[in-house]
Amino acid sequence: MLQLLWSLQFAPNQPTGSFKTSGDFMASSRSAAVMTTAAAVLMGATACVTPSTGPGVPPLTDSVWELQQIQMNDGTVLTADPSQNYTAEFADDGQVFVRADCNRAIGQFEANDDGRISVNLGPTTLAACPEGSIGPQFLQAMDNASFYFFQDQDLFIDLTADSGTMQFSSTPAPALVGTLWKLQQIQMNDDTLLVPDQPEHYTAEFLEDGTLLVRADCNRGRSQYSTTDDRGLEISPIATTLAACPEGSIGNEFVQALGNSAIYFFQDGNLFIDLAFDSGTMQFSTY
Repeated sequence: MLQLLWSLQFAPNQPTGSFKTSGDFMASSRSAAVMTTAAAVLMGATACVTPSTGPGVPPLTDSVWELQQIQMNDGTVLTADPSQNYTAEFADDGQVFVRADCNRAIGQFEANDDGRISVNLGPTTLAACPEGSIGPQFLQAMDNASFYFFQDQDLFIDLTADSGTMQFSSTPAPALVGTLWKLQQIQMNDDTLLVPDQPEHYTAEFLEDGTLLVRADCNRGRSQYSTTDDRGLEISPIATTLAACPEGSIGNEFVQALGNSAIYFFQDGNLFIDLAFDSGTMQFSTY
């Protein structure tokens, strides 16, 4: 429900894993990084590419990486609680989408085939997150990314100047297209909360050809939609049937909200669509 910066708008709106601290994997990973980097320099391999990985090793892209913790070199451990509130999603086009608790950011990243990585985050939303949030520390750590590697399917990112390491676990990246999305609620910015009595009567299906199919309680609708690389979403006026739905229906509000779509994002497998002018957010689950 925050939509500022990025030259677009975007929305606001728990497990920790075992972690080898700086003594073991961090030392060995840094040694490996130095050796690999030196070899790359000798061979002249300096081009930035999407890193390839071996069998059984997760790719950097095509996953939503949930932060587990940040181990600093002074022994401080910053635990992400809940972990799904602190995520990084690396896209094939070099963009990185970050959620830092109640704030969001979009940036650019470059990953080399020797494990080196750099992240340059753009402006972030500026919501005041609850006490105990590690959002600012997470954003700073992302900007200080230096080297990445995988261990037991988790992603580890070493920070510059040997200052610490972030640990992430992956979840599959959901797709907007190819899923029947069922409305859970519409949260308006004036604190009005619209909750459908029967969520399965309020659905949106985004087809590959740009067609949007809508069920709005007792009515059906159809429209066209378009998306942008930075998660922008635009929906053309929706043509619907005109049946009189029962009292308590939120069909009209649902259609109006869809027509005001501005930005979409995913959290915990759910789809969220932020509305234009920071007017609200729709939440959907899979059907």
